[in-house]
Amino acid sequence: MITIVLGMHRSGTSVVAGILHFNKVIMGTYENFWPRPLPQNPKGFYENYEFRKINDIILSNVDYDTKHYKTKIPIPKTSEKIKTKMIKIIQKYELDFDKWGWKDPRTCLTISNWIEILKEIGLNQEVKIIFVSRKPMSVARSLKKRNQLPLSHGLSLWKTYTERAINFCELNNTPTLYLSFEGILESPEIHCEKLFEFLSQPFDDSLINNFVDENISTSSIGEEILLPEDIIILENKIESLLSV
Repeated sequence: MITIVLGMHRSGTSVVAGILHFNKVIMGTYENFWPRPLPQNPKGFYENYEFRKINDIILSNVDYDTKHYKTKIPIPKTSEKIKTKMIKIIQKYELDFDKWGWKDPRTCLTISNWIEILKEIGLNQEVKIIFVSRKPMSVARSLKKRNQLPLSHGLSLWKTYTERAINFCELNNTPTLYLSFEGILESPEIHCEKLFEFLSQPFDDSLINNFVDENISTSSIGEEILLPEDIIILENKIESLLSV
């Protein structure tokens, strides 16, 4: 089983990846988890740097650098060289682990490239996707605090990442579970039961409190701006997906 966690930066994907990892869905190793825990993510990111590096290369092929936070993001393309690297890393983890996956917000932009490779090597039927959402204004506030981005800029980034990921999930037949960061914080046991039922895996509920703490969300209130109509429409669409 291969579990891919999708979601915009600052949306709770680290919490979900940590819960998965400590319930034996291997999201990486200590050596390749990067960055290490930081003040904005004291419990850790559980982000496999090997996959992150490949995502950065895929995006650099179309002259996009995620660290520049530009809101116009080209459609990624893969060269034969990078496809070889993608196949190699997938086969490595598939050989080493029965249940594994990865989390990197950049995968919202490159998910179609990864699924294409997984189809090529006959593993696409092994994939399940967990899409984690967070209120767009909360994401924008968090990005302003961490990266000094204007709220309008953060909202635009949220829209692109989220729209790309959801459009992929809706147009493909990969099993997908939609969760919200707010929901996980409010009722962690219920959401973890839903998560592991979707994966058909047992889980240790005693581990939940290691990762879920309402105090980790510090951007749910604060400065506001009027949400653009396209953001409201996408937010409503997510709400409908969460209720399924």
